[in-house]
Amino acid sequence: MKTFSASCLLLLLLAHPACGQVPTAERNPPPLPPQFRILDPGVVISGVPVSKVVIEALDPDGQLDTNFNDRAMIEGIIIRTAGKPKAIPPFQNGILTLTTDFARETKVYVESNKISVHRLKQPQRTVVLSVVRISGLLSLLPPLLAIGVAVWLRNVIVALFASVWVGAVILARGNFYAGFVRTLDTYLLNQLTQPNDPAHSHLLIILFTMFLGATIGVMSASGGTHALVDSMSRFTRTRQRGQLMTWCLGMVVFFDDYANTMLVGTTMRPVTDRLKISREKLSFLVDSTAAPVAGLALISTWVGFELGQIQDTYTILGLDSQSVYEVFLFSIPFRFYAVYLLVFVALIAIVGHDYGPMLKAEIRTLVYDQPAAPGSAVAVNDSQPGDLPDRSTAFNAIIPLVGLVALVLLGLWFSGSRLLDIANAQAVASGQPVLEKTIWRVIALSESNRVLFFASFTASLVAMATALLFKSLTLQQAVEAWLSGAKSMFLAVVILILAWALADICQAGQLNTAGFLVEHTQQTLAVQWVPAVVFILAGVISLATGSSFTTMGLLMPLAITITHSKLALLNQGDPSHHLMVASIGAVLSGAIFGDHCSPISDTTVLSSAATNCDHLDHVGTQVPYALTVAGVSLLFGYIPIGFGYSFIVALLPMGAIVMLLIIQFYGRSAEAQANIILAEIGEATPESSDADDDSEEAKEDEEKRQRRLEREAAEAAEAEAKAQAEEEESSEDDEGGKY
Repeated sequence: MKTFSASCLLLLLLAHPACGQVPTAERNPPPLPPQFRILDPGVVISGVPVSKVVIEALDPDGQLDTNFNDRAMIEGIIIRTAGKPKAIPPFQNGILTLTTDFARETKVYVESNKISVHRLKQPQRTVVLSVVRISGLLSLLPPLLAIGVAVWLRNVIVALFASVWVGAVILARGNFYAGFVRTLDTYLLNQLTQPNDPAHSHLLIILFTMFLGATIGVMSASGGTHALVDSMSRFTRTRQRGQLMTWCLGMVVFFDDYANTMLVGTTMRPVTDRLKISREKLSFLVDSTAAPVAGLALISTWVGFELGQIQDTYTILGLDSQSVYEVFLFSIPFRFYAVYLLVFVALIAIVGHDYGPMLKAEIRTLVYDQPAAPGSAVAVNDSQPGDLPDRSTAFNAIIPLVGLVALVLLGLWFSGSRLLDIANAQAVASGQPVLEKTIWRVIALSESNRVLFFASFTASLVAMATALLFKSLTLQQAVEAWLSGAKSMFLAVVILILAWALADICQAGQLNTAGFLVEHTQQTLAVQWVPAVVFILAGVISLATGSSFTTMGLLMPLAITITHSKLALLNQGDPSHHLMVASIGAVLSGAIFGDHCSPISDTTVLSSAATNCDHLDHVGTQVPYALTVAGVSLLFGYIPIGFGYSFIVALLPMGAIVMLLIIQFYGRSAEAQANIILAEIGEATPESSDADDDSEEAKEDEEKRQRRLEREAAEAAEAEAKAQAEEEESSEDDEGGKY
């Protein structure tokens, strides 16, 4: 029996599949470790160069092989220099970095859905990376959708969110659920956390906006804003003067476009409401003097970025980098859109004519006394002041505003000086020449967003302290006003976050909208047309991306390189050639132009927030004016400059005269139109802007006298009530004493 059992067990063992076979490890040896690692280049747009491709050589342990300096067989990648194919270079210390460089006319293309690499004569050890490639036309869909849906639904928040979601769905290869999840946990959340930005610039801008709103809230609740308006009334008795005052303040706050927008907008809003100037007009005045002034000023937070872009490209091209600041100065008169826009704003204010949607907004305000359109999405309805405190004074507004400006200027200086000292210390340690301490360099190096954040918070505390010092508010009232003012900026913050998310979707490595536009609009042009084409291209890119700085960073190297290469063929390689300077000016002007027309621009959003204007109403009324100035900039700027007419002194006045004629004969007086409407409905006509100053002053004095009498009557009634209450308390005490 035992022998039978043993025989059965032996048969079962022999019948087992694994019995008598060679172990798996001996038949199939473990796979060899990969020899390369390909870093994901991000989403690839068909026919558009990628920013960078990085491939690393690995040793048998999977670590970087720094001894590998040979070539490898790479498929799926093509390098072109000046339009001609170029061989892929060898590795350096185990790393191969292929970068698109517009200044050197070098572009890196991913031509297939896979990138493969292996060492020569070792194809069996090929490493393959699958890449996401999409059609270039899809990169235009999110920004176009944002504009279209915003116009259709009249709701910018829905339009922006839908556009971000669609962009995320495209990147997720049509997966709606994955796109929705990435919209929330990646594109929206990253605008607050900004993992790739240690400075957290977005968060600082949000806090600056809310703290400035808190400052304005305390100023308004303490009566400081109303008192400031009364004190300014002698200088702004008419609509014309009110608009010119806004223009002048915009020219004064030249050092930063964000500070300009928020300061001028919030300060002039109650003034223009009193003068029956529409919120749309105020938003246009503010937006049109913020970026242009900062872009033209010799000392502003824009200068460092512009100089850096010019200098880097000049260095790569082998041009004289010592002439960069000279070229920068020469380019200022060639920034036609910025110059003409400032002139246009002044002419609109002086002539008093408007056209297009702006004329309708002005007529509405004059006839119905509605600064903001009915049903528009504004932060708060503050067109009419509420109950003012008994002890209101203009100092409740003047001290915080002056303090804010002073803190910003001091902060920019000390911040820039500190960073300049650090840079010079590093230069000395490395044997490099130190940088001279000039005003423009200090401002350029400063941490402007950080300075605005600290200055706005400190100004809000100063506003509370001032209201408490003059006994205009109690501590509880001041805190409530601070919170109410900060909350009033919530709508602007939401729009900002969505606009940033859409810009993030469109950047290089994602949909690369700007790269697609540049690649498919480049063509063989005569050098005479380069400034005009660069201006238009910069406007389109800035419109689609909502960022003037992104546009400048992308186009400045490209514009300088194209202009230099075409001038070199004509033996005119002067770094200060008028066409070179005009092309540089065209980049900045076009970036500002597109920024003014874009509903996803952060400066446009801040202009709407500062003036408490519906965002879409602001964009819709501003676009016709921006297009007018852009047309004049082309016809009396970049086109004549390209064909040799470089006499700026004569060219600029010609453009100004054309704009004056357009305003005078195409525009209409809103006051005259309002008078006709009011006459038809049988109501009193609004006061003309040419009314006699003496009658205005008498009316204002009468209004002040009435307010003073009302205040005295209220104080007398309050004193009588207190006396009566004390008398009742004393009588109760007497009655209690009887018992």
